[in-house]
Amino acid sequence: MDSLPIPYYQSVSLSVGYMVKIKANVQCPCGNNPEFVVDFCTGIGEGKSIAFHFRVYTNSTVVMNSFQEGEWQEEKRVFSDLFTPGQPFELRFLVLDNGYQVFVNNKSTYLFAHRLPLQSVKMLEVRGDIVLTSVDTL
Repeated sequence: MDSLPIPYYQSVSLSVGYMVKIKANVQCPCGNNPEFVVDFCTGIGEGKSIAFHFRVYTNSTVVMNSFQEGEWQEEKRVFSDLFTPGQPFELRFLVLDNGYQVFVNNKSTYLFAHRLPLQSVKMLEVRGDIVLTSVDTL
């Protein structure tokens, strides 16, 4: 199966009910703990804000945050053993009226409250130690 480029960018226009489905495989780089990021951004490059930053450290931590006016906000850290190097996974991000609901392999796992208006989000960015096989918006 072909893989998508990393980093991967896709234009989005969020509204309640919008879903992003990502299928990938965690790579295992030599000497590192693999990690990957999914960002819902206001654009690309310097000066962008990040409405929802979802970072997975496969050594057991998921960090969720936002980046506004040049500064990281209060992060939310949770334990996770759902991502294993070499194993495929499916991530789904469902936009709710109160936040982003995250599903890992069809299991509802995390909720992150909105910190920026949905209409400000224009770009999805995926990067890190993964082989990205598909990104679908529904």
